[in-house]
Amino acid sequence: MLFGLALCFTLSPSFFTLIQTTLKNGHAAGISVATGIFFADLCYLLLAYFGVSEWVMDERYAIAITVLGGGLLIGYGIVQILKKPVVSNENEESDSPAGKKAGIGANILKGFLMSLLNPFVFFLWIGALSLATSRFDHDAGKMISFFIATLCTVFGTDVLKSMAAHRIKSFLNEKMIHKVNMFAGIIFVIAGIVMFVRMIVEKPWLG
Repeated sequence: MLFGLALCFTLSPSFFTLIQTTLKNGHAAGISVATGIFFADLCYLLLAYFGVSEWVMDERYAIAITVLGGGLLIGYGIVQILKKPVVSNENEESDSPAGKKAGIGANILKGFLMSLLNPFVFFLWIGALSLATSRFDHDAGKMISFFIATLCTVFGTDVLKSMAAHRIKSFLNEKMIHKVNMFAGIIFVIAGIVMFVRMIVEKPWLG
C-alpha cells in the first residue's frame, strides 16, 4: 500500500488527464479514466512479470536483478525530484459536444492510452517486481499480495482524486507539484537503496 501511495503521488500526464476529464465531464468520466489507467498498469505489470520473471525469480541472477531494479527505482526517483513541474492551462469547461458525449468506453480508452504511452511505466514495474522479489524472498504468494495491494491503492487514490478534483485543482501550482514530486521521488530512491542494502547484508555472491 505504501508503494502504491508513492506511485499515486507522481504527477504524470495521466494524472492531469484524470483531473481535467473530471472537471469537464463529471465524476463518472473521471472514474472511467482511472479504470483505464488501472488496466494500463496491470498490462505493464503482467508484461514485466512474464517478460523478466524467469530471471527475477532465479536466485542465480539476484545480484543483476537487484542492480537493475534498484537502479531503475533510484533513477525514477531522481527524475521525479529534478523534473520541472508543468501546470496545464487547459480550460476547466468544455463546449465541445464530442467531449460532453464521450462514453465510459471512450474515457477508459483515454486513460489506458495516456498511461500506456508512457514507456517508463514499464521500467518502473520492472523495478517494483525486483523490489518485491528481494523483499519477499521469491515467495509468489506474498508477491501477488504486494501487487494486488499496490494496484488497488493506486486505483482507489485515483478515484479519490476524481471525486476531489475541484479541490485538487486549486493546489496544482508549480511549488506544490514540485514538493509532491520530491516526496514521491524520495520514496522511490529509498526503496532502491533498501534493495542495495539487502544485497550487501545477504551477500548472495557467497551462495
